[in-house]
Amino acid sequence: MASVSKAPLVWIDCEMTGLDTDNDTIMSLAAFVTDADLNIIDEQGHEAVIHHSKEQLDRMGEWCTQHHGQSGLTQACLDSSTTSEDAAEALLQYIKKYVPERRTALLAGNSVHADKSFLVKQPYKIVTDHLHYRILDVSSIKEAARRWAPKDVLKKIPRKQMLHEARADILESIEEARYYREAFFLAPKQ
Repeated sequence: MASVSKAPLVWIDCEMTGLDTDNDTIMSLAAFVTDADLNIIDEQGHEAVIHHSKEQLDRMGEWCTQHHGQSGLTQACLDSSTTSEDAAEALLQYIKKYVPERRTALLAGNSVHADKSFLVKQPYKIVTDHLHYRILDVSSIKEAARRWAPKDVLKKIPRKQMLHEARADILESIEEARYYREAFFLAPKQ
């Protein structure tokens, strides 16, 4: 029988210049740490906007160019002095503040495999090296719910704002996970 995990979760969302891990890069990231019951340990969380040159940003595809331009992220990257190395080290220090022991906390988020595919590359690899190899992907729970949950459960799934802004997205992911936890994994209230 599997044991109950009390390991914390490190929620990370990244905004990238695209989805090609060989050519695209992380523009911004946000992180929160929760306990196993999805209580946020630090309400401030952690955020970073990484400097990109105009040339790097000019290579973005149409969707990223339009969306990150409208959200202000493109300009924020141009204005930022934070290097990817600085962002990686600051993220690791933030995580270690709440999860000092290596390989205990799981990476969590929506479609977090996409974020992880960028985080396993340098200089961010120090972050994934600190985390457990398993992930908690809220999108997988959502896909299972869409297939097998009763309609009344589906109707109550929290609506997403679809901002594609790292901080807002990760807070929505935590809220969505709380809903699924309540709907599927906790004993009914008497």
